[in-house]
Amino acid sequence: MDRCWWGDGKMSRRTPLTIRAKARADERPSPRLLILAAVAFVAAAILMPMMAHAAGDYGGSSSSGSSSGGSGYAVDAISKEMRKAQTLINKQDYAGALTFLEAEIRKSPDSADAWNLTGYASRKLGDYAASEKAYDKALAIDPNHKGALEYKGELYLTLGNLAGAEALLARLSKGCSFNCKEKKQLAAAIEAFKKAN
Repeated sequence: MDRCWWGDGKMSRRTPLTIRAKARADERPSPRLLILAAVAFVAAAILMPMMAHAAGDYGGSSSSGSSSGGSGYAVDAISKEMRKAQTLINKQDYAGALTFLEAEIRKSPDSADAWNLTGYASRKLGDYAASEKAYDKALAIDPNHKGALEYKGELYLTLGNLAGAEALLARLSKGCSFNCKEKKQLAAAIEAFKKAN
């Protein structure tokens, strides 16, 4: 057995097992380090949704859904053009946003998100034919794009095509998981349309 000093200054005998346990206890992180780690974790938990929102929530517009059913735009996949378009859409500068969306489409013609936002901006400007073409292109690239399904449904309501909007809501219902924002928004728009007409 080894001899060790206790904190009270007395010698005592300890077995090697208790010496190892004491050594492990000494290796534990300090309370300050634990508090710092907890603060960092909480800060990350608060900031990550904000960063994702800033990178991909286009002014209340619906997030895309990949064909695998995901939602939201990938934070690190957002180009400079898409970020600028997002900023302009948030400011309701739809014509300005279209300039950047056209640049994004030239660079990435298979971007369903860019086509969807092009449809959104065009619809807000009253260019319904261009809007429908853009939504159709987004849905040709990704048939389950939740944002394009919702927005095309809203376009149909603007044009008085309730049956078309309801058909798109049915598609959203099949592809949307529980608590799907796009499905809820289109359903609410359809209900408002029915009450108004």
